[in-house]
Amino acid sequence: MADDHDEEGLALEPVEPAELLKNLSLTTGKAAEFAGVSRRQLCYWTDTGIIGAAEDDDDNGDSAARRTYDFDALHKVLLIERALQQSAGLRRAAREVDRYLSDRRRRAQELASSIEQKREEFLTEQADKLDAIADRIQQLAPTLEGHDSLLELHDSLDWLERLARPVQEGDVLLEEDADACLRLASRVEQVEAKLDSLSPTT
Repeated sequence: MADDHDEEGLALEPVEPAELLKNLSLTTGKAAEFAGVSRRQLCYWTDTGIIGAAEDDDDNGDSAARRTYDFDALHKVLLIERALQQSAGLRRAAREVDRYLSDRRRRAQELASSIEQKREEFLTEQADKLDAIADRIQQLAPTLEGHDSLLELHDSLDWLERLARPVQEGDVLLEEDADACLRLASRVEQVEAKLDSLSPTT
């Protein structure tokens, strides 16, 4: 006989992926595997100060074995790998990534300040952007060729939907939650970038 609770459904609380990623910590081997680089590459980048890592106090003679990498470090590794595909060398790629991350931090700080000072104006701006995104999707969808393009668009929108759901259900009030506003702006920016990449060139 089925459990009586099955008919009622489970009262699951939403899990914000960004919060989980804050606690991510991988050893050198696992971090290299996750980022798609060799262990030797990751060790070299760490030894030369390009990538930061936390080190355990336990001295067993192997510095790499004591290291752990958080999400920020792994994110930087992935960005450097991408930059290396367009750059002449590692140092130049690392500088480009540092500049990119610095700009993102600056924009996030400016956005946080803007939210606190002009929250209503910010939310109106994001609503206008979402309307524009909806219009672009209606225009773009018929031109997409292939299942993969549709999946890419769906995956981009899925993140936005996950954020929108708790807002619609009243669990998150954007007017009172600066972190949620920052996530909204970030997701809107990502969807806009994805739409740009999927739009046919003229």
